[in-house]
Amino acid sequence: MNSEKLVKKISNLPNTPGCYLYFNDKKEVIYVGKAKNIKNRVSSYFVATYKGPKTEALVSQIADFEVIQVRSEIEAFLLEAALIKQYRPHYNISLKDDKSYKYIVAQDYDITYEGKKYTFTKIFGVHGKLLKRARFYGPFPDGSLVNAVLRQLRKIYPHCEYGKIKIQQSLKSGRACLYAHLGLCTGACGDITQYTQNRKNVNELEKFLEKGYSRAIEDLEKRMRLLAGEEQFEAAKEIRDTLGKLQQLETASILPDQYVDNPNLMEDIYRERAQRIAAFLQISSAERIECYDISNMMEQWTVGSMVVSENGKLEKSQYRKFRIKYTKGISDFGMMKEILSRRIHKAEWKHPTLLLIDGGKGQVSAVLDAIKGTAFEKIPVIGIFKPHDYFLQQRAGKWKITKVQKNDIGYLHLRELRDEAHRFANRYRKVRMKNEGELAKA
Repeated sequence: MNSEKLVKKISNLPNTPGCYLYFNDKKEVIYVGKAKNIKNRVSSYFVATYKGPKTEALVSQIADFEVIQVRSEIEAFLLEAALIKQYRPHYNISLKDDKSYKYIVAQDYDITYEGKKYTFTKIFGVHGKLLKRARFYGPFPDGSLVNAVLRQLRKIYPHCEYGKIKIQQSLKSGRACLYAHLGLCTGACGDITQYTQNRKNVNELEKFLEKGYSRAIEDLEKRMRLLAGEEQFEAAKEIRDTLGKLQQLETASILPDQYVDNPNLMEDIYRERAQRIAAFLQISSAERIECYDISNMMEQWTVGSMVVSENGKLEKSQYRKFRIKYTKGISDFGMMKEILSRRIHKAEWKHPTLLLIDGGKGQVSAVLDAIKGTAFEKIPVIGIFKPHDYFLQQRAGKWKITKVQKNDIGYLHLRELRDEAHRFANRYRKVRMKNEGELAKA
């Protein structure tokens, strides 16, 4: 492929995470790389600046390239390692000594406790593949990311990191490590009854490393549906919670060196959130989102909340709470209508471009009724409803449901807003109950 065709091909690349493969004129893979933004990364190879002798040699050999789009940086990280392992590209090795590549290793060791044998596994990053009783995942060219990824995965699959001597000492004392209190360890280091859970979490983590992000997500979703169909709801809920954590990995994988490369990184992420929301909801703007929720426990302590996002960022100084004054009885629809009717008259508050409601048709209909004939009438009203967190809106008199990929950065922000509104309302209700309860006793 000549340079003119390469430039044209680059212009059509997506601004998404993924991996890229460079080919020589013999159609051999000579280099594999990953990127948060494929277009920006691939373009950087072809700008007229000196890149050093090894990279210049690589660029001179590029006859064609292909890209693989993925859904997150974590997925790109795992896919890059799999592709390097598959193709062993010449320039991956020459640009970085193979011995300096880092692997994620899962190394087994045995202990005997109260006459019974247990096999524990320690998971860590390592250079080279010389360890015994070990399974290696990688190699990962970006060794600085290995420990960061392991820290994130430990939040999803808590497990003991102690070696043989330390775990024997810990079991003898009956005291689990500090990480058990932080939710990052099962506590098997201090309580052998937690061994089975620890073993399960390690196995699940290794499946994730072996299969990669997408296949791991797909497998978990299939297992969750199967368990739900068999009415094993607790087990299905456990998988659903794991999926929720996995689907947030791409926003949790921001590293210090990324801030150095782009001082405006967070602003870019905030802006992308708002752009994605406007795109998948098919609305003109998500510049200012107001999200509403109701919290009730006995009629006299029912409250409502409004939380705000501006340009993709939570604005806590603009949160507002409502004490339900006029709605009689426990009616979520009536209470939602009340707080929106009152909000409309707050002329000093900024005007929203999107109203997000925690609820389905009933709650959305109540809001539409409240804003009818007011300055708010043309503002899109979107409901986010369980169990799947789909979005609901009324268009031309018909109800439309929007389903979004669960790792979409805009989707995650709307779910964050919904959860924040729920938390804020519950906190206010509890404060009311406490204060008014103490007054009643006085």
